[in-house]
Formats: sequence, C-alpha cells, structure tokens
Amino acid sequence: MDVQGYGSRDDQQHAAIQSGLLSVANTAATRCGLDRSAWHRQGAGDGELAILPGAVPEPAVTDDYVRELVAGLADHNHDLAPEARMRIRIAIHHGVAMPGANGWTGQGVVGVSRLVDSAPLRAALNAFPEADLAVVVSRQIYTDVVAQRHTSLKPAEFREVVVRQKEYTDVAWLRVPGYDVHGATLAADPPEQPPAAVVAPAGQQYRAEAITVLNGSVDARDAVFGIKRG
Repeated sequence: MDVQGYGSRDDQQHAAIQSGLLSVANTAATRCGLDRSAWHRQGAGDGELAILPGAVPEPAVTDDYVRELVAGLADHNHDLAPEARMRIRIAIHHGVAMPGANGWTGQGVVGVSRLVDSAPLRAALNAFPEADLAVVVSRQIYTDVVAQRHTSLKPAEFREVVVRQKEYTDVAWLRVPGYDVHGATLAADPPEQPPAAVVAPAGQQYRAEAITVLNGSVDARDAVFGIKRG
C-alpha cells in the first residue's frame, strides 16, 4: 500500500496520514475476518509492505479486504477537506518472499513493489479525483483468482496494462472500485530501450524493425493505419 501525494504534505499531515493509514488498514481487516497481527509488515511512513501467511485465502484479500478498504477510506475522508483526503494505491501479488538482513527479499517483494509504484496505477487514481483507492493485481492473481471466478469481482472491471519499472516488466490488471477504468487515459511507464542500430557489411543490407505490443484499449482518434503483406 502507498498513500498518493504524501511527499507534498507537511509534517503534521504526515503524522495524521500515517495514523490514518494504519487505522483504516486494521479496521478493514477486522471487518472481513483477517488478522493483521499475523502479517509480516514492513512500514515505510506513507506505505506498507505486508507479507501474508500462506493460510490467508487470496480471494479474501483481492475482494473482501479491498472492499473494506474502500469503505474505511470513505469514512476516514468524509469530513476532511479535499486536499487533506487520504488516497491509496494498493498492489496484490503472489510470489516468493524471504526475510533478509534489512527487510524482505525475493521476486515476489520486487514484483509487488514495482506494481504499486507503476505509472498506470498512479494515473488511474489521478484520472478519478473522487476515488479514494486504485488497485492493481499481478498477472498471477488475475489469472488464478479473478478470471477463475473465485471472487465476486468481474474480469470486465479490470483493465490490462503493461508495467515497466526498472528491471521489472510484466502485464498487470488494474481497477478503480466504482469507476470504469477502460475509458481513462493512463500514463505509461517508460518504454523499453529502442533497438540498437544495425550496421551491415559492405554489399549486404539489413532491415531493423521495432515491434510495439499494445495491451488494453488504444485511443487512436484521427490516426490512419496501413497494413502491408510481404
């Protein structure tokens, strides 16, 4: 979890946000029967990395916990001025996590950290100013939990995006509860480096091509496309 816009707040707001984040997270877990005291939690001021025990069912986190977070945030923000509202990005992933000398390690930890910081997720929350929460789930969670109908969530609620953060690149699926994310304009993470120039020996010719893979809907109004065979 990460609070959007934390760095732009002052010291007093930071203290209130940290307290509010823990209160909302704890209340949401209690309301859906999850025991956060059994989670391995690594705080980061404006966010938290949580490693859940294997016995915790993934559908309960992906569906019930997120739903209660939305309700808890609505209660928390009810009497606050717009600029004081707490808005959260949350990422859910399944992978390897191991305790290390200075925090949790493993590809699961790397993956979920890249997802929560990704440009599409940040843009999704910015696209809906009235929303308090945006969530992204990894390919594994979407494929194994959402698409297989282990939750009350409909696959159509999610939008497929490509996340490129540092060394991490993968497809993920995001949603903003209560809003249609398919029509929103979402910023993308930085693209991969373009292919290097190809130098052909004398007398030979090579053609270098770059292929761009688009996932999800594409807004290409007023564009003209041509298709050539051969």
